[in-house]
Amino acid sequence: MIGVTSMCRFWQGNEAVYHRFLHFFRSKAYDLETLLATWQGYVWRQAVAVQVAGRAVLLGDHTLVVKDGGRMPGVVSLHDASETQHKPSYFRGHCWGAIGVVVGALDACFCLPLALRMHQGFCHLGQVEPTSPQRGADPSLPERVVQMALTLTIDQDGPAFLVLDAFFSIAGVFRLAQSVYSIALKQPYLVIVARAKKNYVAYFPATPKPAGRPGPQPRYGEKVHLIEVFDYPQGFDEVECCVYGQRERVRLMSVPLLWKPLGDALLFIFAITSRGPLVLMCSDLSLSPITALELYCVRTRIEILFAVLKQLLGAFCFHFWTSHLPRHARRPTRNRSLKAPVIERQPTVAACWQAYEVFVFCAVVAQGLLQLIALRFGPEVWQQHRFYLRTRSRDLPSEKTVRQVLAPQVIKPLLDLPPNSLIAQIRHAFQGTTEEEPADPPSIV
Repeated sequence: MIGVTSMCRFWQGNEAVYHRFLHFFRSKAYDLETLLATWQGYVWRQAVAVQVAGRAVLLGDHTLVVKDGGRMPGVVSLHDASETQHKPSYFRGHCWGAIGVVVGALDACFCLPLALRMHQGFCHLGQVEPTSPQRGADPSLPERVVQMALTLTIDQDGPAFLVLDAFFSIAGVFRLAQSVYSIALKQPYLVIVARAKKNYVAYFPATPKPAGRPGPQPRYGEKVHLIEVFDYPQGFDEVECCVYGQRERVRLMSVPLLWKPLGDALLFIFAITSRGPLVLMCSDLSLSPITALELYCVRTRIEILFAVLKQLLGAFCFHFWTSHLPRHARRPTRNRSLKAPVIERQPTVAACWQAYEVFVFCAVVAQGLLQLIALRFGPEVWQQHRFYLRTRSRDLPSEKTVRQVLAPQVIKPLLDLPPNSLIAQIRHAFQGTTEEEPADPPSIV
């Protein structure tokens, strides 16, 4: 919980021990799938997940991490659509897909990470890169996140909502979620709630054709441009709803419409909030529009999850590489030109790939434990907190607050142990001194 990156910096003082520590992540003595299943089962048994209509709430998204190593598996050219001026549009790095479960309560919650996996660069493993459904049968990037959520819900035998942003509003996502049914519930394991893109259109069902008219019954009726629905405010109902943690009056309307890419009906929720208009798509036609809007407003918690992993825990501060991977350019180039290693070298490259995911998995467990401690022992954490905090944003302590309280309690027993060579190194590292006293500076003549 102190941070895997801090541990790596500590062991760098002893090169032999440091290399043994690095080999831990490449070890073949454990299976990452088993570790993930064990962690997910442990979290599920804690009974802290938010339940809405008998379903847990899952959040899914991708995060991009800059990596420009010439021999790092999984490094591809990525595009960042951010409007920030100081960020490049294209860069080299890793694409990580994440699944988290909302724990606590909707008004004060965490997104507890359950799994983070790399979702691009499979050419370095000798596999096929993810493509769109139109170009092949391999799952696309959005579908890979849905597969992670489906695996979780099937293993834990618990239905869930999966809340996604507009990048995931494609037909393959809804089709994949509807393909796996729960026999007990007689409905799909996953219900997708995603934001619709502004240029989407939908259709009303066609009216029955006259009895004497030849030809088949039309399926699609009048076309509806989703963004133009907001030009008719008389069709909206004003209700009170929790939008991004604040109670406010919003205008809502929900209509089941046919969506041509899917070839089936979806529930479209139109909302006018203080932050502007919003269109949501849901695979459950009976879901309340208030519930759908509140679920989508919780999606920002996964962005906080990524921020904690990157800035507090250093989850992506790894530098594993392998000389058995053909060197690729450090500048952004077309991903179709990725070079796969020879078959004999692929196990070594796969071990390096596993080192990335195991390193991140350690940070996932650390963050999850910090969140569980905040949920279980929130008042005790605030009592032990001695650092300056200008204003408490909520009663639930953050991961950083819990870490500030736990770090001294973890370090203190190490300083009280009987002296030996290893403990001496640990003490010197934490006290900011070296094992050997520095020599006197030379005198100036």
